This record gives sequence, C-alpha cells and structure tokens, in this order.
Amino acid sequence: MQPIEHVVTAEVSTPDHTGGRLVVWIRHRPDDPLAVRLDFAPTGGPEQSAATWVFARSLLSEGITAPAGDGDVRVRPGDAYETHIELRPAHGHCLIRFRTAALRSFLARTESWPPQVSARVRTELDRTLNDILRRA
Repeated sequence: MQPIEHVVTAEVSTPDHTGGRLVVWIRHRPDDPLAVRLDFAPTGGPEQSAATWVFARSLLSEGITAPAGDGDVRVRPGDAYETHIELRPAHGHCLIRFRTAALRSFLARTESWPPQVSARVRTELDRTLNDILRRA
C-alpha cells in the first residue's frame, strides 16, 4: 500500500501574528497506520518542511465533529466549513484552520486499508493492550 497524501492550503495564526496561508501535506503511512502527519512547508514541498507534527488519526477523526485532545494537539470544529487544529509546542501555540471537507476526504481515503494493514493494526493494538495489562 502506498502512503496517502493530501495537499491543502490552511490558514494559520499565532498570538503574536495575525495569520497567513501555508501549504500542509497531510499524510498517512501504512507502516504507521494509527497516525497522521502534518508536514508544514511554506514553499518548496514536504522535503523542505518547516515543521512536522505526528498524532493519532483518531484525534483528527473525532475532532471534526466534537472537541478532542488535551495535550500538544487539540482538534475541534470551527464554523460550518472549518476544523481547527491547535498545536502547542513547548513555547507558544498556533491555530490552523482547515476546510473540513478536505480533512473528511483525507480520512475517507485512510479507511480503505488492505487486509495486511488491518492485520498489522490488530496485532499492534493487541500488543499494546497486553503491555498495559502486564503493568497494571
């Protein structure tokens, strides 16, 4: 299975900057099926990425319809057409406004995993759950 990549333009704002537009590569890789990557690249492409954030795919999926997340990444619905992703690094934070339709389109493409990826997800979840239960 090939990685899934969706290129969008988003609006970004920070407390000390009113905002601007930037290109974001939203990626889903078969070797990390529970995660999504946001690669922010002001000009040239993902190879020249200014920043990369990796977080749970489920956080993005849940945040489209209701506020989700309480750590470094928070996702919530905006107006009727937007979804807001707030990133909170060690210093400062920024708000990125995405078109909800673009995020839904990306998520729909990630749901059609071939059987080998679905099996890997089940195996990984089983391993993680067993690790947690052993420590309890």
